[in-house]
Amino acid sequence: MITIEMIDEFRRRTNASYDEARFYLEKYHGDMLEAIIAYERAGNRRPGHEIMHHRGYQRTSRSDFGQTVGRFLQKLLDIRIVVTDKTDRTYNIPVLFPLLLVPFWHVLVLIAIGMMILGYRFSVREIQDGNYNLEDIISRIREKAQARGK
Repeated sequence: MITIEMIDEFRRRTNASYDEARFYLEKYHGDMLEAIIAYERAGNRRPGHEIMHHRGYQRTSRSDFGQTVGRFLQKLLDIRIVVTDKTDRTYNIPVLFPLLLVPFWHVLVLIAIGMMILGYRFSVREIQDGNYNLEDIISRIREKAQARGK
């Protein structure tokens, strides 16, 4: 039998609603650990990334904001401007790089027009490449920083 104390404990640990807490505790026959794991796996919450409710609005924690920014940057790295020359040789340029050069847009436009006159073709595609995996890059930087700190 599921008690109100069990539901309160589940809610305290996960910030779930009463209904969610009751559902998961009943589904896992009162096993608190299994219910919390299932709740997190269902995508309702990730460990350490709580959602706070304030007057009916949801605010995400800073970790969620960081993950959202990371996903956005990763998407900008995955979307590529593919430049193809006359011999069908291709060059993949992540769209993030030209966006960083926006202050020099007039120069970029002149270069692009010149390349088109010379026979280069441009297309935009989404290409996922392990060399541009933001999570791997950040983890390598963290490892190097920790190694220097020791």
